[in-house]
Amino acid sequence: MRATILTHFILLLICSQGCVEPVDPSARLNAQLLPPTPLPANVSISNLNCWSEQGQFFITGICVNESNTWQKIWLQAEPMDKDGKPLKIQTFGSVVLPTFSSAVPPKGRTAFFAGWPLSDFKLAPDSCRVRGAGAIQVPAGPILLVEQISGVKMLAPQQAGQPATEEIAWQINAVLNNPMPLPAAHPRLELLLFGTDNRLWFSTSLNPEDQQTKQMLSLEKEGPMQPGEKRQVGVYAFYEQLPAVLKAKKIGRVEMLAFEDR
Repeated sequence: MRATILTHFILLLICSQGCVEPVDPSARLNAQLLPPTPLPANVSISNLNCWSEQGQFFITGICVNESNTWQKIWLQAEPMDKDGKPLKIQTFGSVVLPTFSSAVPPKGRTAFFAGWPLSDFKLAPDSCRVRGAGAIQVPAGPILLVEQISGVKMLAPQQAGQPATEEIAWQINAVLNNPMPLPAAHPRLELLLFGTDNRLWFSTSLNPEDQQTKQMLSLEKEGPMQPGEKRQVGVYAFYEQLPAVLKAKKIGRVEMLAFEDR
């Protein structure tokens, strides 16, 4: 399980980048992230958090689809300095990033997480404004629910022979539910970790079909979910692979979201 969280965190450190010129669409770096003619993305952003560590600037948060249609959504992030002035990343004024879910129902939620090297900024970024960059309409499908979420602290002794007092991880268990009369061919999970300060410090998407992830997750059953099916799922969150701020503050609560990958 340690490898699962570590792998996602390292990939986000290295790969979660896509820069765009905010005025001229043809000048956007990684323009393939957006379709040629995207729809306006009617979204709201909650639990937005920004911080710097390990030479990187990170952002994470939750995106709500405020439209009346099922959508795949991309966001635009605009980093700012401590005075609230926009900052460029390299030569670009904003960044396009995807949300985890590839099909968000109306009023549905999905998370995002991205990071960029501090060396890409002339000044240290302090905050970030996030809004909708674009969307495409996708067919309606199953709405997966995560229920009965519980988290148990895992303790270990600081030294051999001592009582187990050091919090080293959380063991998280939940029930994945497909309540609609539609099968879910490719169920996915989103793990959101909040600190004891109630701020979101880490989020990641977990793919049970990935061989490494499948070995690390605790799954009652694999494969597509049938209409009305429920299954137990579990995952471990070890502090040694989480952001430094979360290590210091410790996990206060956990959320899990789910979606069908398209």
